[in-house]
Amino acid sequence: MRIRLTVSYRGTRYAGWQVQPEAPTVQGELQAVVARLCEQEVRVTGASRTDAGVHALGQVCHFDPPRSLPVTRWQRAFDRMLPEDIRVLECRAADDDFHARFSARRKTYRYHVDRARRASPFLSPFAWHRPRITHFEEMRAAAALLVGPVHQNVFASQPEGERHVRSIDAFELTEGRLLTFSVSSRSFMRHAVRGMVGSLLEVGYGRRTPADIGAMARAEPGHARLVKAPPQGLVLVRVRYDGE
Repeated sequence: MRIRLTVSYRGTRYAGWQVQPEAPTVQGELQAVVARLCEQEVRVTGASRTDAGVHALGQVCHFDPPRSLPVTRWQRAFDRMLPEDIRVLECRAADDDFHARFSARRKTYRYHVDRARRASPFLSPFAWHRPRITHFEEMRAAAALLVGPVHQNVFASQPEGERHVRSIDAFELTEGRLLTFSVSSRSFMRHAVRGMVGSLLEVGYGRRTPADIGAMARAEPGHARLVKAPPQGLVLVRVRYDGE
């Protein structure tokens, strides 16, 4: 029996999703609950290995318990045993061939920027304070150049594997008290979203042009270096699968 979870968490006090020695992680907290009910270690596999300080509204994960328990009992256990900054929003049985990571077809992240003159103490755990941004249309034009095939290794601080070019399905920018970047793709290299957002904000300040971002996306010789946004503004919003 395979169990599928949809999990929301506040990543502020965690060293990311993936288990690490002597550091609290989201995966570690979930596995601790599963181990208590199963009386043995069981791996919980996530769709995305979010970094330290990154949040999630809709992380998806799965595990294969060695003993069969009703889904309702699993849900009650997570409700009771998890810390208050991690919540299982949905717990259900899944087909044996479902895989939280490899079955995923699209992941959507949002990055929030607080552009007010003075930072809000209530928003600061979830947004990067960057006031006096003025070049919004130029940022939109630059974001449009990040849709389609993109050399994500240019924006990622730790490229993964040999597949450097990965397709971005959508990259949108919404204005308000919070400036919100929304980006979707089947897969992202580590820190790539933060690298894209930080580099786009350079356009917002007039320090770079949309053409500079296009050159980065194509990995042209002599392209500008990435500017990486900090983790607290990033949220994994949802993970989608076939048929959903």
